[in-house]
Amino acid sequence: MTHHSFDDELLEKRGELRAQGLNPYPYSFSRTHTLAEVRQRQAELMGKEVAVAGRLTAHRDAGKLVFADIRDASAQLQLMFRKNDFDDAAWKIVKKTVDLGDHLGARGPVFLTKMGELTVHAAAFEILAKAVVRVPIQKATEEKTWFQLADPEIKYRERYLYWITDPASRLIMEVRARAISAIRRHLEQRGFLEVTTPAIEMIYGGAEARPFATSIHALSDQPAYLRISPELPLKRFIVGGFEKVFTICQNFRNEGIDRSHNPEFTMLEWYEAYTDYHDQMERFQDLVSSVALEITGAMKIRYQGQEIDFTPPWRKLTVLDGLKERGIDAEGMEAAALAAELKKRGLEIPQPLTWGHGVMELFKNLVEPGLLQPTFVCDHPVEISPLTKAKRGNPRVVERFEPMAAGMELGNAYSELTDPVEQLQRLEDQKGLGKDKAGIAHHPIDHDFVKAIGCGMPPTGGVGLGIDRLVMLLADAPSIRDVIAFPLMRPKDE
Repeated sequence: MTHHSFDDELLEKRGELRAQGLNPYPYSFSRTHTLAEVRQRQAELMGKEVAVAGRLTAHRDAGKLVFADIRDASAQLQLMFRKNDFDDAAWKIVKKTVDLGDHLGARGPVFLTKMGELTVHAAAFEILAKAVVRVPIQKATEEKTWFQLADPEIKYRERYLYWITDPASRLIMEVRARAISAIRRHLEQRGFLEVTTPAIEMIYGGAEARPFATSIHALSDQPAYLRISPELPLKRFIVGGFEKVFTICQNFRNEGIDRSHNPEFTMLEWYEAYTDYHDQMERFQDLVSSVALEITGAMKIRYQGQEIDFTPPWRKLTVLDGLKERGIDAEGMEAAALAAELKKRGLEIPQPLTWGHGVMELFKNLVEPGLLQPTFVCDHPVEISPLTKAKRGNPRVVERFEPMAAGMELGNAYSELTDPVEQLQRLEDQKGLGKDKAGIAHHPIDHDFVKAIGCGMPPTGGVGLGIDRLVMLLADAPSIRDVIAFPLMRPKDE
């Protein structure tokens, strides 16, 4: 029984180890130090015995000596094996049976070679995992690197190979974890409670998106959907008496895949009673700038060669003012005139076509790409914001903001609509618009959500933040695929 990706020569070596009564997959190994600890405590460990472990990344045969490099999660270190220390069978393993990619454990004293290289003199060793797949470990000199992953798709499809062979790629995952941890601490220190919302819902809502449909076997195959947003459950928490709540969750939208979109993505959403969107602009810029400071050491970061300055306060730009800066006075135009403007510029006419949809199509194409520095784009048309309070003094737009940076939308926030009668009317109006250009009918109405608001929802500011996109900026990653551990890929033809 062999798998098509197993290597025959490596399988043979595994068999040889087994034949000698050795188990190349032991249960554990008692390490005394990580490789970084050996490096950091070099002076006190000199001449003392240590037990270290890691993946073999280099093997240099010098006759009666063999030098090998191993790497663990923390650092890389050299091992030295001497022929006189081993019987013939063990020496053959050192010389011939170990391969790049194998995990080794070694025990022996720490010393410096004549070249000044910190090394463990391996008086004893064991194979902790014999690789039976060829691992393309890079070989590097100052001039050149060999054996890099040749297929760029492999780094997304076989993520483990990318992480093994390129330590910098692991740093992105560390940035991601540290950013999520910093976000959590920031909100908890300000009195927010982390809550869990369902990933499977009978009625999807809280955003405009095509859902992933499934069914519940135990409920007579009742149709169900993966969550497109945690918004409606979080608002039920607010109604129920929780004043400050947040969740960090996966959302699922059965839509496009590109540089900044993946069908499964990570979202932070929070709601705070007795606040509006002005309060939440403050909270948003404080959160992002403090996370940037914690992760990168500064509020100014470099992203794809450009400096982005997260230092508060951020610029505020209304949708209509943004279009005015491009010479379009959209407030005085009807939907048909907006459609003509789109057509003139070779842009797609939105479906359905309302004044609000036309305004946003123009804004997204003409203004958004130029928003490099952090900017709160605010006061969106009412037609595209069914869960948001109307703007005080201008009912055609709503109290909403989308934070933008590097031409990317980082989130979305509202002065939440809390009038249950108006909420029901808005949801019915939206449903009545029919199908959009992708042929998706607008949302089913969640009547239990309307009932919840009918019980009395205090004034509330709500915010969503796309964690993957924030990590892209903090890690200087060009694509969302770089910051998602396992991005969605088309299956490989076997």
